[in-house]
Amino acid sequence: MEAANPPRYSTLSLNTLPLYPAPDDFDISSLDRPHPGERESRQAFDFCIAKNTNSAGDSYPWATLRLFSRVPAALQRPRYTGGENIKGSVMLNLKRPRTVTSIAVLLRGRMVTSSLSEGSHTFLEVVHPIWSKASVAGPTSSATGKLQCFFEWPFSFPFPAEIRSTPSSASKRNSTIPQGTGETGTYLTPQTVLERGVNANVTYEVVLKITTAGLLDTKHRAIANVLYIPLIRPPSLGPLRAGAYVSEAPLLGPEQDPAGWQEIERMELRVSESRNGGFDPIAIDIECTAYIANPSTYTRGTVIPCYLICKNTRVARASEHSRLSNILLAAFTKQQCVSLGLTQRVQYHQDSRQALSAKFGSDFKAGGSRDERARSMNACEEAVWWTPRDVGGGTFNLEGEIHLDVGHLPSCETPFLNVSYAVTVSIKASPDLDVRLVPQSSRIVAHGRRGSAASVLPLSSITEPLVEFPVRIATAHAKHGPVPTPFTPPPPRKLKDGSRVQEVQYLRMTRMCR
Repeated sequence: MEAANPPRYSTLSLNTLPLYPAPDDFDISSLDRPHPGERESRQAFDFCIAKNTNSAGDSYPWATLRLFSRVPAALQRPRYTGGENIKGSVMLNLKRPRTVTSIAVLLRGRMVTSSLSEGSHTFLEVVHPIWSKASVAGPTSSATGKLQCFFEWPFSFPFPAEIRSTPSSASKRNSTIPQGTGETGTYLTPQTVLERGVNANVTYEVVLKITTAGLLDTKHRAIANVLYIPLIRPPSLGPLRAGAYVSEAPLLGPEQDPAGWQEIERMELRVSESRNGGFDPIAIDIECTAYIANPSTYTRGTVIPCYLICKNTRVARASEHSRLSNILLAAFTKQQCVSLGLTQRVQYHQDSRQALSAKFGSDFKAGGSRDERARSMNACEEAVWWTPRDVGGGTFNLEGEIHLDVGHLPSCETPFLNVSYAVTVSIKASPDLDVRLVPQSSRIVAHGRRGSAASVLPLSSITEPLVEFPVRIATAHAKHGPVPTPFTPPPPRKLKDGSRVQEVQYLRMTRMCR
C-alpha cells in the first residue's frame, strides 16, 4: 500500500513555521473515522546536520534524519499519537572517508517554565541505537569506523504512551519526602503544550546524534521538533443516548434516562419580581437540579450535554396564586438564570526541578505552597440552552450543551503538570427577577466551604460558583458507538491573550533540508 502511495516530502524550512501550532494541528478526534473530505497522507520530513561543499561548489547535507508521519496535508511538522511508532531513516552521504564511532536516534521530552537553568527538566528520554563501530551490524567496510559513500539505516521504535515518575536526588537523600503518589508512579505522557497564556511548555524532539573521531571526539546533532497527542478515549455511550444520536432524535431527559445523566447540583432558590412599588411581590421557592451527560468524559470538539429541571416547591392554595407562580417559574427558566460553564486549571512548578519528586502530585491535591507552584485558571465556555418538549405538571425544564473547543488541552495528571476541568454551576442576575439562594447546611459550594442556613443570600454575596464538578477531556472518540452530535452551532473561537510577556523558550529552530 505504501509503495503505491509514496510519502510526500516536505520542502519547507522550520524557520517559516508559526511559533504556536494551530488548534486543529492537535485534532485527532476523527482518527478512526475521518470526516467527509478529510485526508491524511504519509509525509516525509528531512532534517540535516550540516552541509558540505563538493568540488563544483555545490552544498549538500552529509547527514540527514528523515521522519515519516501520517498527518493532514496542511500540517508542516511531524506529529505522533499515543502508541504510534516513530518511523524514519538515517542517511549518510560521505564523499570522503569519515571516522564514525556511533549513530543513535533519541526521543526527548522536556518541561520548560523559563529560560533559566532551573526552569527546564527532561522527563522522557529514549535512546535508539542505529550503528556503532563496535557493533557487528553495519557495512563490512566499516570495521575501522571509516565510512564513505551513501548509507541508509531505517528505524522504528514506539513513542511511549506512559512515563514513570522517578524521585529526585533530593527525595532520595531526605526520607521525609514521599517517594510517589501511587503504587505504580505511571502517568500518561502529556500532550505538547505551546499555548499563549500558559507560561509552561511541554516539548518533544527527535534527535539524530552522530559521534565522529579525530583529534577530539565530536558530536553532531540534527534536532526535529515534533508534536505529540495522547490517545484518550471516553467510555462508550449509554444505549438510550447512543440510540438518540443514531436516530437523530432529541436526548431523553434525566427522568426518562436516569443512567444517562449525572446530577451535579441541587439548589433551592427564592424568586420574586423585582420590587417596583411599595407592595411585596409574590415569591416562589424553586428547586433546580443541574445535570450533565454520563459518562463524564468528553472528546474535545464535541459537546457536554446539560439538563436543568426546575420545580416550584410551594403548593399554591388558590388557583390565581398557582397561575402567577407558574408564570414566575416560566419567566425564571426563560431568562436562564442558572449558568453552567467549563473551567480549565493548569498547574505546574515554577522551579521545574521540584517536579522531579513525586511529592508534587500530592501537593496539587493538598493545595501545595504558592512559592512552589504556579497555576492559571481559564473560564472556557458556557452552556447554551433551549426549551425541550413540555413535560407539564408544574415542571419547567431546560436542555443545553457546552461546546468543547478542539484546541483544549486534554486532561493531564503528571508529577510536573496538571491540567484539570470542571463544570461549574452559577446563578446569574436578572433585570426583572430578584433571585436569592436558600442555603442548606449540607450544601458544599466551591472549594469545600459550606453555606449557612441562617437566611436567603442575595446574588451580590455569592462571588464563586455553587459547585465545581470534575470532568475529563479526551482527544479521540469512543472506540465503538456513534459520535455525539451537537444541536446548536459552535460559538466563535476565543482568542488566547497574547499580551502577556513569556520567558519560555518555545521551539528550538532547526534546519530542515531543502
